[in-house]
Amino acid sequence: MISKRSPGGLNYLRVMSLIVGSTLLMLLVFMLCRLTLVLLSFDPEAATHQDDLQRSLMIAARFDIAFIFRANLLSVLFALAVLPLGHNYIGLHRSIWLFARLWALFIMLVGLALSVTNIVYIRFFGRPFDSFVFHGLGYGADKTLQSVAALDDFLPALGALLALSLIVIWACVVGFSIIERQTEKRVLSKQGFGVLLVGTLILYLSLGRGTLTTFPLAQKHLTVSSISAVNNVVPNGVVALYYGYQDFRRSKDFGLASDHQGRQLFEAFYGAAPGSSSLFPQFFVQTPKSEELRSSPPDVVLNLVESMGQGLLLDRFNGSVPLVGALAPHLQQDYYFQHFLPAHNDTQKSVLSLLLNTEHSEISYSSHQYTKLETSAAQIFKRSGYRTVFIYAGFEGTKNRSEYFKRQGFDEFIGARQLKRLYPEMAMSVWGGDDKYVYEQAIERLKYGRVDSKPLLIVTLSVTNHPPYKMPGHVEEKTPLSSKALASRLGALPMASMETFRYTNDQLGYFLAEIKESALKDKTIVVVTGDHAGRGLDYTEQEALHQVSVPLYFYIPKRYELEIAKGATDSVASHKDVMPTLYHLALSEARYPNLGRNLFAELDPAGPHNFAYHSDYLVVGDRALGAVDPEGRGAVWRLQGLDMISSPAAESHVNFERAVQYPKILDWLTRYQLVGSDLAPKP
Repeated sequence: MISKRSPGGLNYLRVMSLIVGSTLLMLLVFMLCRLTLVLLSFDPEAATHQDDLQRSLMIAARFDIAFIFRANLLSVLFALAVLPLGHNYIGLHRSIWLFARLWALFIMLVGLALSVTNIVYIRFFGRPFDSFVFHGLGYGADKTLQSVAALDDFLPALGALLALSLIVIWACVVGFSIIERQTEKRVLSKQGFGVLLVGTLILYLSLGRGTLTTFPLAQKHLTVSSISAVNNVVPNGVVALYYGYQDFRRSKDFGLASDHQGRQLFEAFYGAAPGSSSLFPQFFVQTPKSEELRSSPPDVVLNLVESMGQGLLLDRFNGSVPLVGALAPHLQQDYYFQHFLPAHNDTQKSVLSLLLNTEHSEISYSSHQYTKLETSAAQIFKRSGYRTVFIYAGFEGTKNRSEYFKRQGFDEFIGARQLKRLYPEMAMSVWGGDDKYVYEQAIERLKYGRVDSKPLLIVTLSVTNHPPYKMPGHVEEKTPLSSKALASRLGALPMASMETFRYTNDQLGYFLAEIKESALKDKTIVVVTGDHAGRGLDYTEQEALHQVSVPLYFYIPKRYELEIAKGATDSVASHKDVMPTLYHLALSEARYPNLGRNLFAELDPAGPHNFAYHSDYLVVGDRALGAVDPEGRGAVWRLQGLDMISSPAAESHVNFERAVQYPKILDWLTRYQLVGSDLAPKP
């Protein structure tokens, strides 16, 4: 019998009852979090996908149950281990029951905290926890906490977390007491307990796998719909964080580049088989010879701007609030691409993709940080006789950027601490200094910084428009921004983010005006683009490309203007095309990786680069390929500009087939340079 005479059986029964109770409680809590997410994040289109939503909730419940059962497995194993022990070990049985209660409470509180935090993350980034969480730890806890605390969702989320935690603790205390009372006098025969033991273990293992079929729940089951808002509902915070870590861990592994695979990728992308010689050099091409560029090369300034979303420059999305600031006349006067996509949705990945042609953002602080990449833009400019300078409003040590970019071809790296020495009046924030001084230093370099008559490549990266959105103290008081239409778009963002957005645009406008009003106007090419768009803003599913788009602006002195193709700025393009365009504008006979196109040249219909690449989307002509549905098909939309106006059935297109090879080629090129190929590994 199971009674006081069988403390092991009693303990087992209590532990199993505890797990059932905690599972029901956490299912309720997780579903409450999901309901909150639906209410906060679903637009009208997503809300119409009821079948997808129901399927997502069913799979979500399976993930929840599997998580709780797996997390409590330790308690079950302890209870099974002491099952044969009798009253002489009563203290051990009580200790295991105490451990099971405390462990279950800990699991529930961690699950609750991560799920509430996951909602805030989704509201800001538009996706559940992913590998960026772990990459972001490299910025430091102080920066992360201050950035998170600046979000409008922070205080409501903190209040909800505290309230729910108290409710969970109260429910657990009451539940533990009920389990103890109900099991104290429970009586079962040995045969009945044997059946109970075998049945519960089989059920436990099955539910812990998440399925009764051959394959257990896995990361692929997180995608149930072509609607990202529906997919965001599936993982609770713990599950999302777990798979985010797995992606992060895998991203740090580099295997040898297969020569056979590389040749297959080459042929699939370029439409012709490579030659029999070494493959890596065949990914490079050369700009035309130009005596003008050889004798009088221009200075080049590439400005990468923190969270510079294209949507906020349009009245349609900014509620007619002039967020473009002093940049407005320059966008009207010069070359302005409005249908333009960044490589990624975060700074590190976009900057390394654009400047180094790699998708592996962790290499700047990995064991591979000492390897020079031939695909680095700074190396290409240096080989053409340029002096290269990186000016960063943030701290030099962030992501090891200072040391790493110097290894990748930048002669100088000027960060916030050096800017502070140059401009003592500059205030400092958790992320660094003020953008104004980045552009002042760039002007100083352009006017007086040529060494040995070498032309300059200057790359700048701003930080002011980053959480916690602290407005620089040097700015004169302006009328506070106020617009119901704009406020309706802000979602998780505070209005202060619009102030810092306008501030950086003003500083860029002043920078461009100073160039155009001086002798620099005849010898300086200036480019402006965003590292990624503003995160946390509210857009509909049809506006998904607007949500991630950034502007691209060129100022080109007349003497360096090539023949500009008609309608060049109307095409859809992306970060991969920025450096190839600059190579053609500034460099004579420069060898560079053939991974993008010159945006001002006539579009070659048969060329390999007729697509725009973003990590979440591929755009070819008037079609966009987005998320993948459960059957593995890409969701395809017809486009009007960047508006997704309809969703036709999936269709094959030669340029889509080429475009999907692009990130694979970047991966192959990176691995080849870091560890070598299977024909010739690095020594």
